[in-house]
Amino acid sequence: MHVGVVAIPGTFDSAFTSVLDILRVAETLRRSVDPDIPPVRTTVVGLRSSVRTAGRLIVEADRAVDDGLGDYDVLVVPALGALSASAVEDALALPEVRELRAALHDSPDAGLPRLAGACTGTFLLAESGRLDGATAATSWWLNETFRGRYPRVDLDTTRMVVRSGNALTAGAAFAHIDLAISLVSEVSERLAETVAHRLLIDERPTRSIHALHGHLAATDALVTRLEDEVRRRISEDLSVSDLADTLNVTRRTLERHVRQRTGATPNQLIRRLRAERARHLRRTTDLTMDQIAPRVGYANATTLGRLLASTA
Repeated sequence: MHVGVVAIPGTFDSAFTSVLDILRVAETLRRSVDPDIPPVRTTVVGLRSSVRTAGRLIVEADRAVDDGLGDYDVLVVPALGALSASAVEDALALPEVRELRAALHDSPDAGLPRLAGACTGTFLLAESGRLDGATAATSWWLNETFRGRYPRVDLDTTRMVVRSGNALTAGAAFAHIDLAISLVSEVSERLAETVAHRLLIDERPTRSIHALHGHLAATDALVTRLEDEVRRRISEDLSVSDLADTLNVTRRTLERHVRQRTGATPNQLIRRLRAERARHLRRTTDLTMDQIAPRVGYANATTLGRLLASTA
């Protein structure tokens, strides 16, 4: 997963740096968890070569927005650093923010990565029109302002992290942590859980307007157990029913958890994990496709080739 994190002038320091820190820790820990987990790559994206945050931290951009957005799997827009409705409006009027809004608005759907934002960063995503028809979360104290400004966006005040369409959004400032953990969980639930425990994120109380959530609302223990079981038995002929029995849950429960957490079916998740292992073996060994196929649960190179083509 390649994540671009946008450096916005006047952004909250913690909002910007917490996303980078969590994603970079995830990449550092990835190989110790399982080297087959796809890399988590981060790039600082800026409209200028350097940006000053609200705390006067100078951030050097790795790449410019003008270089194009198609190289990223996800583009994260952190909080604008505003603490009132009027301050949000002022932030949205900044020349750099208007340029980013225009870049998001004008990019063709096919060339735009998934978008992610938290706190007042959700306003910028909505401002670009990219949240129209979707469901989103934002800072609880700006709910009414958001509803009035963006009537085409369905605001969810009950969840800290919301996945909808091509966007991932989260609540107030410290929800950037939930946002980043949620992104890592899309790569691997086990990796997300490891990062969270290593950083003691699970000790942090996280509040939304109607519910109390820990960061593990962004992960799912059942899906983590499923991932571990599939990785352990990846060469076997796996069925969802047998996996559900092994995990002591019904097939319907397993399917519901996987769908809610990953947007995929259990069979699609199994295929993704098989493809990851096959690609890892191709990169790190001299095994042929015919030799790799049975190691990841496929009869021959032809079937494996179709899998890799469909998950590219």
